[in-house]
Amino acid sequence: MSRLLKAIVCVLLAGAGAARAQGDIEQQLEESSNEHMREELGVNPITTPSIQEVLKQLEVFRPYPVALIEAANREATFSNRLQTAMHFGSLVADGFLLTLAERPQEIQEVGKALIRQARALGVGDRLTKRSKSLFELSDKGDWVGMREELVRTQEDVETSMLELRDEEMAHMISLGGWLRGFQLGASSTAESYSPGKAAVLGNVEIMDYFLDRLSTLHPRLKKTEMVSSLTARLKAIRQLASEADGKPPTPDQVARLRDLANEAEAAAVARVDAEGRFEAAE
Repeated sequence: MSRLLKAIVCVLLAGAGAARAQGDIEQQLEESSNEHMREELGVNPITTPSIQEVLKQLEVFRPYPVALIEAANREATFSNRLQTAMHFGSLVADGFLLTLAERPQEIQEVGKALIRQARALGVGDRLTKRSKSLFELSDKGDWVGMREELVRTQEDVETSMLELRDEEMAHMISLGGWLRGFQLGASSTAESYSPGKAAVLGNVEIMDYFLDRLSTLHPRLKKTEMVSSLTARLKAIRQLASEADGKPPTPDQVARLRDLANEAEAAAVARVDAEGRFEAAE
């Protein structure tokens, strides 16, 4: 190799190395900025339940209530961002449980529904890569990979909400995922009771967290019939769970928790008018 060629190669390699270093710095700065933003808006590992930990708890709820997931309306659309955000989180919970039940076709349908809801929230572009990866993993039957991708999908959309300074909706995405997971877990436990499954339903700390998030919504939203009904059901769930006094809820208590969770989920996906009032079913 000539001296000139060697010099050119060295310059190119040095340039490539500098570019990688610059890229690493920019990535670190972006991550630091996102972390600072989440802290500023009250979203951090101390105050916010990890969606990965919330969804991981679904693993104990065998047999999985697949029929309840299949009965859900994945084509549902909403006229307000609050319900859209909660529905997005609910779809992630459905997808996570479907990976546990190893139902690839339904997972792909959930993936398509997630894209629609993300677009409705104004962050659809961010999900393009994630959705493609989810479909590829589904084709391969990579259940662990799909669960990880679903977690990243929710985290991506929550981050997008925070970048838009829309922290309320970021919290509502998490609430939707937890509520749907709780509903599915309560249904499974009511049908096939075990103290281990029931104990997961008795976590009042996470209920307190989401009740606090609902209390910080804009006053206009808090006064709507939909949010008032949802909050009332969550308070009733929290009260009933606390009656177990740290022990696994009894079968009777679990049955009531299931009914309350069904009512709360029904309120979250109900048709409402522009003022948040429930509309009569067609």
